[in-house]
Amino acid sequence: MKYINVLGEEIDTDEVRKKLRAINPMVKVYGSGPVDKRCKHCRFFYRKRYSHIYFKCEFRGDTNGPGTDHKANWPSCKKFILSEPS
Repeated sequence: MKYINVLGEEIDTDEVRKKLRAINPMVKVYGSGPVDKRCKHCRFFYRKRYSHIYFKCEFRGDTNGPGTDHKANWPSCKKFILSEPS
């Protein structure tokens, strides 16, 4: 869907939604963390293994649904703590 904003520019709402989904929701809440680190490096990031692997963040909770799925390569948030090597 497209619309014209007050400046006369054409805006594609589908593109806006895609960009908003690409932002780590934890960064929206807590702010940005270390620039060179990703969520996959964090102590609070974990994987759930069933027939597929689902990535989760302890701070987002776990609803057993896609609403709390987390992306491993999202930029880290301020809650970031480096995970210990296993």
